[in-house]
Amino acid sequence: MTDTKGPLIYSTELPIRYGDMDSNQHVNNTRYYQYLEEARIEWLDGLGAHRRQVGQGLVLLTCTHHFLKPLFHPGTVIVELYAGVVGRTSLTLEHKMYSKGSPDLVGHGDVKMVWIDVASQRPIPVPDSVRAAMGAELLAAD
Repeated sequence: MTDTKGPLIYSTELPIRYGDMDSNQHVNNTRYYQYLEEARIEWLDGLGAHRRQVGQGLVLLTCTHHFLKPLFHPGTVIVELYAGVVGRTSLTLEHKMYSKGSPDLVGHGDVKMVWIDVASQRPIPVPDSVRAAMGAELLAAD
């Protein structure tokens, strides 16, 4: 899945910290998921999705990452998010990761999430601001 289906919707650069490395002196596999989380939160906050203020947010349904090359400290990881499928209450973001200064892909994958009402923990429609940012059609009001 190195070819993404949707358009690039967000890109960010995140520092690789010394503490991100494992005993093999490369970035620990769990940190890749944290980089992805940070990129998703930056993207959502930039949309004004108001996750925290209105008691809504995303929960992960699936998260897949294919590790192709290691990342090292010191360095910077570039995370690119691409629009995937947008359903009524769920959305998929595809991603690619690079080490800054290198054209080589270090990893790729996708994340499927469900938009929920925090109090009830039940799925609710994906906000129009998120749908529009992903190039999806807006849903008609009920």
